Amino acid sequence: MKITRNQLRRLINEERQRILLEREEERMSEMREFSNSKSGKKVASAGGKISSAANVISEVADDQTGTIRKTLYNISEFVGKLGESLSGIGYIQEGGSVTDNLPSIQELRQLHRDIQKLEK
Repeated sequence: MKITRNQLRRLINEERQRILLEREEERMSEMREFSNSKSGKKVASAGGKISSAANVISEVADDQTGTIRKTLYNISEFVGKLGESLSGIGYIQEGGSVTDNLPSIQELRQLHRDIQKLEK
C-alpha cells in the first residue's frame, strides 16, 4: 500500500494534535498547583478564619437596630463570601472556580454606600 505525501502529513498532524491534547489534560492550572502547596493550604486556613469572623459580625448585628444592623449584616455577608472563596482554594473542582464565590463589585459598592450613610 502506497501512502501519498499528503496522507503522511495528515497522519503526522493528527498524531501531533493527539499528543498536544494529552499534554494539556495532564497539565495543572497554576491555581490548582497553588492549592496543593503548603502556602495554598495556609491561605485556605486563613479563609476559614475570615468566615468565622463573618459569623461574629453577624452575631453582633443581631444585637443592633436600624441601619447599623442592616449594614453589619451586609458586611457579614460580604466577608463571608470572601472567606468562603479563600477557604475553597483547597477544594477546587474540575470546571469550578474560586471566583464563583467572590462577592461582586456591586456588593462592594453597595457596602461602601451603606458605610458612608452611617458616617454622616
